[in-house]
Amino acid sequence: MEKNKILIVDDTPDNVKLLKTILKNIDCDIIVATDGEEALNKTFEEQPDLVLLDYMLPKLDGMKVLEKIKEWNKDIAVVIITAYGSERLAVETMRKGGEDYIINKPLRKKEVLDVVNRILDEINLKKESSLEKEENRNLQAYRILSRFERKLRDFFVKTLKQEYGENWWSIGIPKNIQTLCEERRNEAILRKKKVQPLLHYTDFSHYLSIILYKNDVDNWKSIYEKYFINIGWIKGRMIELNEIRNDITHPKPITEMQYEKLKLYTGEILEYMDRNV
Repeated sequence: MEKNKILIVDDTPDNVKLLKTILKNIDCDIIVATDGEEALNKTFEEQPDLVLLDYMLPKLDGMKVLEKIKEWNKDIAVVIITAYGSERLAVETMRKGGEDYIINKPLRKKEVLDVVNRILDEINLKKESSLEKEENRNLQAYRILSRFERKLRDFFVKTLKQEYGENWWSIGIPKNIQTLCEERRNEAILRKKKVQPLLHYTDFSHYLSIILYKNDVDNWKSIYEKYFINIGWIKGRMIELNEIRNDITHPKPITEMQYEKLKLYTGEILEYMDRNV
């Protein structure tokens, strides 16, 4: 997990220096801004985990900065630092989404560390939970895609054989895919790996090419038009599924929306395959 980022916003150099000294034993990256406008710019650019925000600032006061940060990203924690604490200020800080406030007259090391460590612990717990959720989502997505690919390959073999007989491979599979699959199988043989049926050596991006293959034959017109709604429908879904698969295998965490699309599109395609066989 990456180091936490803390943005210190204060127009008094001595306060910035003191806060840096207090935080020196915390494993984090520290960023500094000296007025309200710079604070917003640094927040948008750096996306800190925590903002230690002086209440009295040039250009834009602390409350305005707090409000705008929370409008943009509620997950960024903000602590107001003020020389003049009051119940009104505490209520306003919490109402606008601030996590806490500290009275800095003078700044007390223990108070600052207690607040910062508590908030960073909460942030890191959320990050770990989110990371576990992303990893689990990617794992489930990979399993869905693996099952989908197995069924799709079986579907191709069955439908191509029905149309072209035992010569289905040489007639119904694009020549470039034939060559690639044969090269990959030969390499597997040389490496003494388990040899799979030829179609196993395709890439996911090849499946759409097989469906739409048109040379001396026309796979779409002869076979797949009766299975799927139309060319645009199957092209759109297969292209998006290929993009999601690329994210999973690189690897890159996929979003909840991608995961839901994956389940929907694979389910739809399998339903059409099963219903029309």
